[in-house]
Amino acid sequence: MEIVYLLIIVGVMLPFFVRKITQGEVWLREFLGRFTDTVGPGIFFLIPGVQSVRKVDIREQVINVPEQQIITKDNVAVTVDGVVYAQITDPYKATYDINNVFVAVVSLAQTNLRSVLGTMELNDTLSNRDTINARLLESLDRETAKWWVKVMRVEIKKLEPPASVQEMMNMIKNAQSEKSAKITQAEWYKVAKITQAEADKQEQILKAEGQKESQILQAQGEANAKVAIAEANAKALELDAVAAQEFFKWNAVVKAQLQTIQAALGNNTKYVLDSDILAGVSKIFGGGK
Repeated sequence: MEIVYLLIIVGVMLPFFVRKITQGEVWLREFLGRFTDTVGPGIFFLIPGVQSVRKVDIREQVINVPEQQIITKDNVAVTVDGVVYAQITDPYKATYDINNVFVAVVSLAQTNLRSVLGTMELNDTLSNRDTINARLLESLDRETAKWWVKVMRVEIKKLEPPASVQEMMNMIKNAQSEKSAKITQAEWYKVAKITQAEADKQEQILKAEGQKESQILQAQGEANAKVAIAEANAKALELDAVAAQEFFKWNAVVKAQLQTIQAALGNNTKYVLDSDILAGVSKIFGGGK
C-alpha cells in the first residue's frame, strides 16, 4: 500500500522535475538565479524552487519595425516601416549582456532608417529601395554583432510620401506618360512618312531603270536590225559584183576567142571549135537567147 502511495506521489511530482526542449530552442539553466549551463533539445531534470530556466529561440526571427515618419533631405515627411530578419548566435550573451535583444534591434533599425533616409531626397528614396536595404543591412549587422545577433536581411515594406505629394507625383507621372505617348506617336508617324517616301523613291528609281533598260534594249534591237540589213545589202552587192566580174571575164574570153577565129578565117585556116565556145558566140550574137 505504501508503494502505491509512493508511486502516486512520484507521478504527481514528476512533471515538476522533468522538462522537454523542442528543436530550435535552447534553455539557460540557473541555480538560485546564477547561470550554470545551456540545455539543448530533449529531456532534462529541473529542481523546482532551486533551479530555473530562460528559454531562447535560436531560429531566424522576423522582427517588424513599427511605422514612423522621417523627414527627407528635401524636407518631405515620408511614412516608413520595415522588417528585419535576425538570428541569435550566442544565447548566453544575447540574454545576459543586453536586456531584450530584439527590442534593441527594433530601436536600432528605426534609428538607422532615420539616418539613411535623412541624407536622401524624396525621389532617391522612392527609386532606390535596394540601396536603402543594403545600407541598413550593413549598419545593423555591424552594430548588432556585439549582442551576438546576426542580421540576415532588411526590407523596407512601406515608403509613402504625404497624400498631397502623392497626388502631385501622380499628375507629373500622368503628364510624362502622355508626353511620352505623343512623342512615340510622332516618332511612328515620322518613321511611316520616311518609309513611304523611301518606297516611293525606290519605285520611281525602279520605274526609271525599267524604262532605261527598255529603251536600251529597243535601241539595241534597232541597231542589230540595221546591222543585219546592212550586212545583207553588202552581201547582195558582193554577190552582184562577183556575178558581174564573172560575166565580164567570160565575155573577155569569148571576145579573145572570136578574135582568134576571125584571124584564122582571114587566113583560110580551119579550126574545130568547142561546143562551149559556140554556145558563147550564140549568146553574144543571139542576144542571150
